[in-house]
Amino acid sequence: MEDLENVVEAVLFALGREIPVDELAKTLEIEEKYIIQALDHIKEKYNESNGVELVEVRGMYQLVTNHKYYKEVNKFVENTKRQNLSTSALETLSIIAYNPKITKTEIENIRGVNSDFAVGRLLECGLIEEVARLNLPGRPAAYSVTSEFFKCCGIKDLDELPNFENIRIKDEQLLVSDFENDKKEE
Repeated sequence: MEDLENVVEAVLFALGREIPVDELAKTLEIEEKYIIQALDHIKEKYNESNGVELVEVRGMYQLVTNHKYYKEVNKFVENTKRQNLSTSALETLSIIAYNPKITKTEIENIRGVNSDFAVGRLLECGLIEEVARLNLPGRPAAYSVTSEFFKCCGIKDLDELPNFENIRIKDEQLLVSDFENDKKEE
């Protein structure tokens, strides 16, 4: 029973979401009554004096922050929120998405500026990764987007990216658009 409690606790912690009893029972191939017993023991373990508690809502269980400590935890979360990506990082990310296995030098040739910071930021955020070292002088790293990129964009693979040719703004379109905006302002 102790092993079952530890497994259920680990699953609740790892998933961080509400989990129905029947899902736990089915996935772990254990009768629901044993899952419920394990959950009851876990709930006792995380009593009101702990920083974490086990809550039940409509037959689903989740490990959450004890409401007593919400204010303090929220301060920490607010201070550590991820910053939005800069325009240069987004530009660099787009280049990498449309050109898998691209080197930093190639990115800089496309952008026309140094991309050290943008590449570093994207690596830090887990949106790109080094996928190879090319057999060229200096053995430069080649970068591609990660599964985190796909999750953030809500796509399954690179084939779902918009066709680059269809999203390119022609110089004539840009000039006409600027001209029309100037006319409206007058």
